[in-house]
Amino acid sequence: MFWLPDQPPTSRVGYLGAPQTISVMRKAAVRAQSDFATRQLAESICEGLDSKDYTSEYLALLYFLIQHTRYMRDPRTVELVRDPSVLSKQMMSGHRPSIDCDDGALWLGTAILSVGGYACYETVAFSDMFYEGRRQYSHVLTTALEPRSRQKIVLDFVAAEKTPEMLRRVKAAESWPIAA
Repeated sequence: MFWLPDQPPTSRVGYLGAPQTISVMRKAAVRAQSDFATRQLAESICEGLDSKDYTSEYLALLYFLIQHTRYMRDPRTVELVRDPSVLSKQMMSGHRPSIDCDDGALWLGTAILSVGGYACYETVAFSDMFYEGRRQYSHVLTTALEPRSRQKIVLDFVAAEKTPEMLRRVKAAESWPIAA
């Protein structure tokens, strides 16, 4: 089951795997990048940084998310995807939302778009599992492109400071640009 909890209950549909989740995440990020709450929060997070220090902006957004949310798995048989605008408003009002990897990746992707950056979602597999011939991915994270160096910056809310170790365990990955 796939559920957008910040939408009416009619948003519950059958779950079809990572491509479906990524499609929902892309649409939500593109829509929410222009949400004033998300832009306002991103500006507030980055206000002490030097202009055009894009790497520091992306890392500041990641560290803020780590500090102001907590990880919680989705319901057992439901792929729950949180609206990034709602998460921004909750964090701005002092709440600490419980989110999983897709929610964190979605919020980071949206925040990066809102500050003018280029971001992708990366689905990763830690084992060689297949269903009906399709690889099964168990995790999603965000990458951002540093525009001058063209360096890809990996931003993983779940792995946090253990991201390099997590990346060494990846058996397969697929990149999904959020917006053109």
